[in-house]
Amino acid sequence: MDSFYTNSTAVPSAHASALNDSSPWPCFHHLAGFAFLSAVELLTAAVGFPANVMVLWVLLRRKSAISSSEIFVLNLAAMDAFVCLNAPFAIYNIYFLNNYMIFIGTNCIYFFNLVGSPLFLCCICVERYMAVAHPVRYLRFKSLAYRVAVCAVAWAVTVAISSYLTAYIFNLPTNVMAGYTSALLVVMVFCNVSLLRSLRQSGPGRDEVHPVKKKAFQTVFTIFIILLVFYSPSVVIYPFQSYFSPIVFQCYVGPVCSAFIMPSSCMQPLLYLYNVGKLTCALLPCCAAPSPGP
Repeated sequence: MDSFYTNSTAVPSAHASALNDSSPWPCFHHLAGFAFLSAVELLTAAVGFPANVMVLWVLLRRKSAISSSEIFVLNLAAMDAFVCLNAPFAIYNIYFLNNYMIFIGTNCIYFFNLVGSPLFLCCICVERYMAVAHPVRYLRFKSLAYRVAVCAVAWAVTVAISSYLTAYIFNLPTNVMAGYTSALLVVMVFCNVSLLRSLRQSGPGRDEVHPVKKKAFQTVFTIFIILLVFYSPSVVIYPFQSYFSPIVFQCYVGPVCSAFIMPSSCMQPLLYLYNVGKLTCALLPCCAAPSPGP
């Protein structure tokens, strides 16, 4: 099985042959990479799950209606919370239960992180780009119904691609995910460059940049960095797969690259909570229930 885009559900046990018809599993005596990946997953789940739940709480409990631009944030938080909750079950199954159906189900949910999270992050960036670079056109499509429709399409794409990857779990088409992530990064680069050019134009009769433009650029640039740091290692390493021995790539390079992906599920909610002043409540279990956001 190619571990390039798998999480800890690479079945490090004697039961691996029951799952992939290969005996013995190549990484059975090389578990350091998967141990590192499991540790990252557990740490991400411990931080990311309460952070995403707090984001949902802040958005759903606020007095005013959720703005159209926050629909993407709401869906992203729901997806990431689901993925974070899935990680401990996946790890427990791998090291103790070795149940085939749980293995397939947890991997399908894990693929949500690979497919859905960057897609929703990209939607947020495109939305910010349209608001700054094409304000007139943006106002025409600012209705909440359009955002809901886009979210529905994003969920459909996520479920479809995740199901496809799960169907080929033991022979993952890594080129598909590499191309998919690369395409999203290209869109992100375009949004950042376009917003940067727009920011350099302060507007007629003004020397300073409009605060809305500044905030939009900060949002897009931050998300771009998240995608670049967490997703690009897996994309960049794929063309060099032939330079590694199968054991090294499957048992060490693949798991370490996959470990970069998981923290993306907690970074975006932490940044959002920081912006709305709720970060302390998300990190402290003893914190009182948050008041509705502004």
